[in-house]
Amino acid sequence: MSLLTPELSLAWSFDPAPTFQVFLNVALAQEFVLTDPAHKVRRSEEDFTIEVKEAYVRAGRLSGGPSAQIGRQRFDDERKWLYDEDLDAVRLRYIRETFPVELSASRNGLVRKKLGGPDERERINNYVLYAIYAPRDWIQLEAYAIARDDRTANRQRPVFLGVRSGGEPVNDLDYWLELGYVGGRDGAKSIRGWGVDLGATYEWQVVLRPSVTLGFALGSGDRDADDQRDRSFRQTGLQTNEWDFGGSTDFKYYGEVLDPELSNLAIFTAGLGVRPTEKWSVDLVYHYYVQHRPAPTLRNTAIDAEPSGRSQRLGSEVDIVVGVVEILNRIEVKAVLGYFFPGTAFPGGTGAWGVDVEAQFRF
Repeated sequence: MSLLTPELSLAWSFDPAPTFQVFLNVALAQEFVLTDPAHKVRRSEEDFTIEVKEAYVRAGRLSGGPSAQIGRQRFDDERKWLYDEDLDAVRLRYIRETFPVELSASRNGLVRKKLGGPDERERINNYVLYAIYAPRDWIQLEAYAIARDDRTANRQRPVFLGVRSGGEPVNDLDYWLELGYVGGRDGAKSIRGWGVDLGATYEWQVVLRPSVTLGFALGSGDRDADDQRDRSFRQTGLQTNEWDFGGSTDFKYYGEVLDPELSNLAIFTAGLGVRPTEKWSVDLVYHYYVQHRPAPTLRNTAIDAEPSGRSQRLGSEVDIVVGVVEILNRIEVKAVLGYFFPGTAFPGGTGAWGVDVEAQFRF
């Protein structure tokens, strides 16, 4: 089965002064299911939807000084390691030269997002404190504290603390570093987990602009599932883990097919890329996966298979990512082909593959 989802996004902004803005972004979409073997096309059960992606009022300048933003707004960090969502929020910022600070309280779908389709409202409150310090052009330091308060019967209350850094300390060498800790409660259990993600991309300024990327990520696992402390790291639940390795398009940098959350998992990554022009690029990316602690479950992956819990070796994946931007100044295309090779943690398991093609048209 294949899905085709045309979407039309309409945006409107009212800016009577530099210190005031009203913004609205609405998307109209219709999902079609392409069925085999007759290749028939039918509309999905969700039918036609109208989604309010952003709708907010801002007072104050974003370029400096204090500002406040209220309504549905975009929350995303560069690597989307923390969040990549449109949240209903109250957001306060203060920017002074190289030191922006942000404080927010939010919920996903406090007001219904879609007319038509499922109601995706959550009962989880998010509280975020985020600060950035950029003392030099080639380095940026960031720190954050994120608390999530689940108001449902699950009663999950994780607290995320972390520091991160990125920049270009040497010409053509870009690096990233994530150091995270999660505490709090998950029902009756306390949480004590840690995670790290680091790597670098080097690009040669020659014909085709070839690049090489090396990365390593590790989220701690739990030794004893029967005690009252969970030592597994987990991400916020708002992340999508998408970024680029210097190419023209973002992709899922932990694997397009497995697409795991960094929890009880070590991921070794190597990538080769070329970017002949600013408008298109090709990346070949390899991942090798190992569980930190052998366990019969994986947290939030894109495949349904579960490991045996008797081996740490989950397997490997190869992805090919092609990105093309600004075709006729109106079209952007992303195409991904990936294959996951199961390891000994999946005895008798077969491989999984995925194909994803996305196109955006601007009018």
